[in-house]
Amino acid sequence: MRRIGAAIIATLLAVGAFAPASFAATPATPTTKPVPRVVFIVGPAGAATDAYRTQARAAAEIARRYTPDVVELYSPDATWPAVKAALGVASLVIYMGHGNGSPSRFGTVLSPATQDGFGLNPKPGGGDYAHQYFGEAAVGSQIKLATNAVVLLNHLCYASGMAEPELPEASMDVARLRVDNFAAGFIRAGAAAVIAEAWSSPSYFVKAILAGGRSIQNAWQSSPNANGHRIAFESQRSAGYVAQMDTETATSGYSRSIVMKAGLAPRDVLAGATGSTVPAGYALTLQPTLTGAGITLGAPDIAGLPSAGTATQVDLPFTIRDPKALPKSLQASVRWDPIDAALVPLEPAGEVGGTGPAAGAPTSAAPAAASPTSAAPAGILPGGLVSRSARSRHGVGDPAVEAPAGPGVTLRLAAPVEDIDLVVPERLGDVVSPAAVKIGKTSMAVPVMLPTTPGRYRLTISLHDADGVAYDAASQAQIPSLTVRVTGDFDGSIQAATTAELVASTGLALGVHVANLGLTDWGHKATPPISNLSGYIQATAATLIGHWIPLSSGAVLPADPASHTVSTDLPIGLAPGKSTNATLALTAPSVPGQYLLLLDIVTPERGSLLASGADPTLVRVTVVAGH
Repeated sequence: MRRIGAAIIATLLAVGAFAPASFAATPATPTTKPVPRVVFIVGPAGAATDAYRTQARAAAEIARRYTPDVVELYSPDATWPAVKAALGVASLVIYMGHGNGSPSRFGTVLSPATQDGFGLNPKPGGGDYAHQYFGEAAVGSQIKLATNAVVLLNHLCYASGMAEPELPEASMDVARLRVDNFAAGFIRAGAAAVIAEAWSSPSYFVKAILAGGRSIQNAWQSSPNANGHRIAFESQRSAGYVAQMDTETATSGYSRSIVMKAGLAPRDVLAGATGSTVPAGYALTLQPTLTGAGITLGAPDIAGLPSAGTATQVDLPFTIRDPKALPKSLQASVRWDPIDAALVPLEPAGEVGGTGPAAGAPTSAAPAAASPTSAAPAGILPGGLVSRSARSRHGVGDPAVEAPAGPGVTLRLAAPVEDIDLVVPERLGDVVSPAAVKIGKTSMAVPVMLPTTPGRYRLTISLHDADGVAYDAASQAQIPSLTVRVTGDFDGSIQAATTAELVASTGLALGVHVANLGLTDWGHKATPPISNLSGYIQATAATLIGHWIPLSSGAVLPADPASHTVSTDLPIGLAPGKSTNATLALTAPSVPGQYLLLLDIVTPERGSLLASGADPTLVRVTVVAGH
């Protein structure tokens, strides 16, 4: 296995053992015969990445029986520079990871920059979840494969025509477009065949191609995973190529496809080999850097109110000694990591003791976080359980739950079973999507779309070069992360002292600072009658309310419920982004003890701010006896 840890590579670079260059195969001499280079790529695919690495390593051992030139690039180090360098003379390419194809649930317009290519690590050592797409535009223009190369796409959404798990199946016409589109960039790079297998490991095709013998067509039709429902059509994207699908039924189940030159045989793949007769030297393509440009980056700032689901920009200030040293084109990506984003309320039927499934039993309606980066993938329930439809597709049984035999019996939930061959959908928020940065004289403007779920998030900004490759860690370290409160359409802030000590039955004027962080006014001004119409609409205002709550043993509120609450009106029609000071005239409870004063805002249009999910503002009050 030709994988070298980042720390070892850095050491070798430091002592001059490796020159900053791309992968380089040893040129074949007149007395040696080139061998095929086989490249295994496992991109970050979340919880499925370990299973993909296992399958790839097993197939790599098979490949080594036929060629010494085998390269393995696995997450978290499967970056675009490494992949691009490895594929220069590749005869067989195996990619396992996320697939982003067209048409998809995101639209019908093809995006060559991000679709129908690889989902890779944005930077070395970045983990198995965050991934960045390098689409057919980059694959077709920056990669040149060996003559008659074959590309295997395993476990990808869209590549074989299928959508993401749990989404409705597309029509046959849409599936055909997906197959044709996904192959186009690889064919432009020199591939003579592009094979997509949604469920199986790559080992079968690695052996079938490298061992020679049968034609590629026969190998595909005789695969252990074959369904026997072959559909062929002429490729519209790649002239001279024929596309085929092998559906699970006569009309559905788009899990296998191939786009190829007619008559292609394994001997053609081997004859086109230009790899080395000995393992190629592993050298590292350095990441781009800004450290030598004399640039200093400042703390980013969001322009305007950070309202959920809205488009805005982040301003990134900078200073530079020589403006000519600044790259002419920069891109930037943003990542929103939830800190305390709101959760989708649990349906009563899904609660323990509810009217739905038995308490403790797994259900496909189990709640998941609504935040963009924490939603469980479709088909995978919280805790790693496989959804009912996914279990049915792969023959995985339901986790066993022991039925209660009587009082005092403890339920036992068996260990969850996850199918290692799942085609894994994306987790929203894990996709790194660089966008062009507008560079001014003293700041850069980064376009961003805020998360759709209100809450607190950690915002991390990464800079990329014109090709979308992330700058090195030293460059990124200059940009501090931000904690951002993403606000909802009905949202606000209530600030007051957190503690107070009062003498029983005495008064207090509590100062409170209130801000409207939503998108609409709180209340409205009076509206006079309109000509020829009768009626007068009175002015309305939001109300600041304080609720007394006994906290300690012995703390007691008066019997009259009206005395448990105190309120005051806010300015009429408090506009979004505006704030005001208010005063609550309190009277301390007559019984000493510990109390909480819970502050809320009630508007005429939307009711209680707390009831909408906003964080409560609490004042802990100690009431002492008078002297």
